[in-house]
Amino acid sequence: MLLDTNAPPLRIGLWLDALKLDVRAALKRIAPWGLDALALDGFGAEVNPRALTETGRRDLAHRFQAGGLRAAALRLDVGGRRLADPATLDTNLARIGEGFDLARDLGIARAWVPLGYVPAAGEPNAETIRRALSDALGALEAFSTRTGVRPVVPAGAEPAEELAAFLDARDPGRLFEVDLQPGRFVGRGSDPLDALSRLAARLGLASVYDAWRGGGEAPFGAGDVDWGPLIVGLSTAARADGLPLLAATSREGDRPALLLAAVERLKRLRANPLG
Repeated sequence: MLLDTNAPPLRIGLWLDALKLDVRAALKRIAPWGLDALALDGFGAEVNPRALTETGRRDLAHRFQAGGLRAAALRLDVGGRRLADPATLDTNLARIGEGFDLARDLGIARAWVPLGYVPAAGEPNAETIRRALSDALGALEAFSTRTGVRPVVPAGAEPAEELAAFLDARDPGRLFEVDLQPGRFVGRGSDPLDALSRLAARLGLASVYDAWRGGGEAPFGAGDVDWGPLIVGLSTAARADGLPLLAATSREGDRPALLLAAVERLKRLRANPLG
């Protein structure tokens, strides 16, 4: 089965830091791969708001443009309980606000911000945590208004219906997008197609790695993610400007080889997902 050629494009790329190379070497390594998008870590040793001067930001933005790559997202992950801990919320939001400024300066459209676990009603400390997360959404919305950078949150830590309901109650205008991670859902024993159906209206990108059901990350194509139907579903849900599919891996080994294999498989799936 070939995808409808009139459907919005799936833009295949990767998370640059997954290569475990410095930025210059990573961009040189992927130059011949024919990628349409990339994303990178905004709180790393080399790329972070406090390390990059104004000149450094211009130079990095130019490198993206010169390589013909669209930087789809800047990861702003503060770690720990992320934005679910009231005790560290203000400090973490201050760092993330600087990251939104960096994304704007680099010409990156999205800030990738993990919220932390969204508990269901009745779970321990659910009310306190959900109040902190609600406050965090308000701050992220303000950062987005100031910079023009759109927040995207990774999905998969909690059931898709819980995240969808939480965001819909606090963000009816759908400013917040989600990063659908099929491998993460499969790894926790959930159905990524069901998650896609619940989160499609907010879909901004998809971080792509394979996983064994109820287990860890698998070599791409060797795990339990049923990629063909997912690619069809992702294509159907994509917006007019396309949907970035970003290859990622945390597996040990030759990272460039692992990611290139995933990229090539994604290209074949894009052309013929059910073939």
